[in-house]
Amino acid sequence: MYGCLARLRLEWYGRLGRDLLARHWQWALLATLLVPGAPIVAPFLKFSVLLGAVVAPGVGMAGHAVLAVVIDLAAMLWIMPQRRALLGGAFMDYVATLPVGRRVRLAVEATMLAVANGPLLLSAGLAAGRIAAPADGPYPVYCFLGVLGLAALAQHAVVTRRLVLLVGVVVGDVLLAAGLGAASPVERWCLLAAALVGAGAVAHVGSRLAVAGGQWWLRRARPATGVLDRARFVPPALHIQGGILADRPVLSVFRIGAAVALALGVARLVALFDFDTRAVPTMIVAVAVIGLLLAGLYRTLFDAHRAAAGYLATLPLPPRYWPLRDTGFLMLINLVPLAILFRPQARQGGALLAVFAGLAVAGQGLLVLLRWPVLRGGRYRLMLSLLLAAGWSGAAMAAVSR
Repeated sequence: MYGCLARLRLEWYGRLGRDLLARHWQWALLATLLVPGAPIVAPFLKFSVLLGAVVAPGVGMAGHAVLAVVIDLAAMLWIMPQRRALLGGAFMDYVATLPVGRRVRLAVEATMLAVANGPLLLSAGLAAGRIAAPADGPYPVYCFLGVLGLAALAQHAVVTRRLVLLVGVVVGDVLLAAGLGAASPVERWCLLAAALVGAGAVAHVGSRLAVAGGQWWLRRARPATGVLDRARFVPPALHIQGGILADRPVLSVFRIGAAVALALGVARLVALFDFDTRAVPTMIVAVAVIGLLLAGLYRTLFDAHRAAAGYLATLPLPPRYWPLRDTGFLMLINLVPLAILFRPQARQGGALLAVFAGLAVAGQGLLVLLRWPVLRGGRYRLMLSLLLAAGWSGAAMAAVSR
């Protein structure tokens, strides 16, 4: 049974992987042009260094915990684009009706994760070769294997959307970090065992709850315990928009995360400039790039609304209901990178405070204007968006220089 099911799942995975590569080969070509040297070797060598640092001495408990969480996040981001291929498609709905044992299912899932993580396992092998030093004993190696197991459990939670398993992953990371920071050998081994047993226990309980129907007890307890109902405090439109972005996690996390990371980087760069004449032009360009990154979410929201257009047409909604709310939703998201970008600089006070406030308002205006080329520009939407952002940047620099 295992061989037949694994073969069919691997065929489905290979077919979808081939189609994905055929659709997005341009990104692979772009990576080849932008990454210096061999574009595949360098990232995985750096990832192997990160994997080895998680059990390296002298980092401290907090450092070990942070590195373990970073590895878990990297593993989840790696597996997210492959989720549809790993699930097996509609064929798995048929398999669910067959008497396939739980051990066979888990073995097939482990096989699929191993195949999907093939490049990462090469990095893990390089890191394990550096860690396995006879002078240090077997403890770092077992801790390293524990970190890899917790990362695989985090990936399984993302693929199956049983997010309760992430609680076990966090507990395991903390206990592993505590063991790496402990001085007594007995305490270290006990904490390692507690990390693995705790993560496994949470995974087992979470799986049983999901199979049994999951969260019926939450719905029954909600009126009695007075748990707050999100629907009473979150507007319906905001709840739907958040669900749309959550349904496309890779694209949403990439765009919002890139905007936040850019804001953090530019804020640091401006601080290194010591707020000289280069600061304001750099921030203007950053605001324009942040707007371009977030404007792509207009298309994500628009496509979701268009898919439900038949149902939405039956509702008594006012004209331009979703365009106005989608624009406001992205302006709300844009406040986060703008706050990160301008808050440290606003402490300078004086005339700079008025300049930064004006740039923040103008940045929101740019995001509103970018809706038109993103949704109406057709195949020229990227070029029109870049031209609009470049024109806005030039106008902003001219206004500031006066």
